[in-house]
Amino acid sequence: MHKNPPHIKDIILDYNRIYSSSGLKANSAYYRWLIKLFRPKPETTLLDVSCGEGIFLRELSRQVKSIKTFGLDISSVAISLARQNACDSVFLVADGQKMPFQDKMFDYVTCLGSLEHYLEPETGLKEIARVAKDNAKFCIVLPNALSLDLFLHVMRQGSPQLDNFQILERTATKKEWMELLAKNGFLVKAIYGSNLWPELFQEGTFKLKSISKYIRRALIKSLCPLNLAREFVFIATKKQ
Repeated sequence: MHKNPPHIKDIILDYNRIYSSSGLKANSAYYRWLIKLFRPKPETTLLDVSCGEGIFLRELSRQVKSIKTFGLDISSVAISLARQNACDSVFLVADGQKMPFQDKMFDYVTCLGSLEHYLEPETGLKEIARVAKDNAKFCIVLPNALSLDLFLHVMRQGSPQLDNFQILERTATKKEWMELLAKNGFLVKAIYGSNLWPELFQEGTFKLKSISKYIRRALIKSLCPLNLAREFVFIATKKQ
């Protein structure tokens, strides 16, 4: 992480660089798991904030019929990829801290592992609340500062510093994230732990990946307690 916050132009350039090379996406099974937790209904509207390559919206359109979906991301390269991956969705290049939508537009709003990269996470949360209807439902994924991954890294490397190729990132404990959500008008209804998804084959192929890594991820996914999860999945509503 930079000692001083980067400029918004630097962030845009960095994410365009990332999406022009390796990208940022999880296994499709992970997104299908999130959909099962979130359970959005047909004939509704959903906004995915900082949607990246649009994989979540692609899987959502396959799982939930007649749902009108929107995605925005600060990276034009990401949005170009998203339009290819989820052609039924409406995409915009925009900053999640200043969204070009009217108040109370969406039945559901998701932000899946992106808020911690914002210059002003509180501003991002306020915008998420603003564009959502009063009875809206939210799915917000945030990283854990006390994850089992971190402890294992310290055991192997003797240092708490994890490699991070994104320009800005924050972590916090479950309690700290809950306090931030509550402060900005969210009522947490459920919390789930998320860890790196076990992948035996490269997605879409029969190309075998690391068996040892698959076993390690499968064990952590099955046995890791909530408070030591890599990320927290917060299902929330607005405070009334």
